[in-house]
Amino acid sequence: MATHLRTNTSAQLAADICASIADGLSSDETTKHLAPLWESLTARGDTLSAERRKLERALGRARARLAVADAQWDPEVAAFGRDVVDKTGGRRDAPPYTRFFKDVSPSAAQAFGIEREVKQGRAWLDELGRNPDEPLALQWTLRLGSVTNKLDGSATERADRLRALALQSTSEELYVEDINLELDRLEGDLKKLFPGQPKRVAAFLEPTRPKRKREVGSTDEGLEGEDS
Repeated sequence: MATHLRTNTSAQLAADICASIADGLSSDETTKHLAPLWESLTARGDTLSAERRKLERALGRARARLAVADAQWDPEVAAFGRDVVDKTGGRRDAPPYTRFFKDVSPSAAQAFGIEREVKQGRAWLDELGRNPDEPLALQWTLRLGSVTNKLDGSATERADRLRALALQSTSEELYVEDINLELDRLEGDLKKLFPGQPKRVAAFLEPTRPKRKREVGSTDEGLEGEDS
């Protein structure tokens, strides 16, 4: 009679279901002793939900910073390319242009993905470092290094936030698995407490069942729809 939660059920929805079960159990003297476990599962879900909200916000912030860093890197690369072209009198087949843009043009580099942009920026900085006293190096090492470092740091932060969310998802899946295990145990305990009274047993498990279509605005998100 207990309906298992889907593995992708949100922690908040799972916590709400646990809270309803806890209240039902605590309202009957015969089952009151079973309620604390479900209150603890509710608190665990609330904590997971709050943590997800924090991590999702942090990821949103990291993505915003990365977008800005990328938007700053592109025009600096374009300006660097124009300066190098000026140093060769507009020619693209002579140094210093061929030193920096033999394999990729400034415009092509701006269309790269983030990781490749950082790699290309590092390559240009290495080339500038070969002769740190030349005018190009004096003008561009700090400028190009600044935007490349910012882009690299922002990309690393986004990757860290994504990894944290992946770990969070694993914790939430384990939480749902624990709830489903406890639902099976609860159903067994209720059948022992109320032998031959299936309706009374079902009443305590009602929060796990999909909401009826006639309930305006309701959804059955998170429920498998099959009794255990």
